[in-house]
Amino acid sequence: MQPKTEQILATIEVILDSKSGFHLPGHEDGGYIYPFVWDATEKGEFNILNLSLSQNWLKLTDIENTIKSWRTMDYARNFNSFDLNENEQTDWANKIENLYQIIRDNLQDLESFFVKTSSYFPSDDLVGLIVGKTADGDWVTVFQTLYKETKIPQEQLSRSPVIHPISAQALRENTLNIVSQLQAITSELGTIHLAGDIGGGYYYNYDYQIVYGAAETKEAAMAQALQASGMLEIGIFHKFFSEKEYLPRWANNLEAKYAKYDKLNKFLHHTFAEVMMYRFSFWTQENIYIIGETSGGDWAGLYIESEFVYNP
Repeated sequence: MQPKTEQILATIEVILDSKSGFHLPGHEDGGYIYPFVWDATEKGEFNILNLSLSQNWLKLTDIENTIKSWRTMDYARNFNSFDLNENEQTDWANKIENLYQIIRDNLQDLESFFVKTSSYFPSDDLVGLIVGKTADGDWVTVFQTLYKETKIPQEQLSRSPVIHPISAQALRENTLNIVSQLQAITSELGTIHLAGDIGGGYYYNYDYQIVYGAAETKEAAMAQALQASGMLEIGIFHKFFSEKEYLPRWANNLEAKYAKYDKLNKFLHHTFAEVMMYRFSFWTQENIYIIGETSGGDWAGLYIESEFVYNP
């Protein structure tokens, strides 16, 4: 780790208490905020793919397993309002086979990953993505939408969204043709709207559909698809707690806590040219990185880990 990175990390550790709490809405047991560092010398380039692999959120699997999970809608069946009849399920499965043919016929160097979906599902083998390279050398990722329980207000964590859409100008002819085919088949598949009560008055609204990303690099195509799925939110970070009143009302030592976050806000923006937020949501679990890049190519800042609690 570079000396400058060590200094940044040490300062953040001083500002934060040991195992400082951070309470997101509905996370009754609370969460924790920790110092975070990504040592580029040890871990390589920081990007969404490398971070996900390092956290074991992605697990290599056979492509057939992912297609099966899409075909049988394993993830959507976790919602008690799922009620597609046999004909509708058969029609969906047939269209997934058409999607699979597009993938097989047009993409090379195919890889498939099961993606972490929840901390309480008995198995993570419910949701998969597929990524592959086009004949032009671009990359395409196909995934599906995921459910996110927690809504984080701007007053608690202020940020501006950063969306990386598919850029027709950056992609070449063969890739654009594949994107056109994916757009057509995903439109045919459509959206399955699920709404109901998980139990105890916890209501959900969730649109289940197949999504995709396409970019010049594998990492960028995967990030696009993860954003489209709802699992990943990328934003430019502004500040914690825009006003003292937005701290939890039951928190002790409000003045001291607000002063701590104010100090963090100032330190982060003084230290980094741009402070980014990467939020990974797995149904009830939140993993949030608020980080910036050092002059030497490391990344440092803060990491929040927290779990929503169903308490009917």
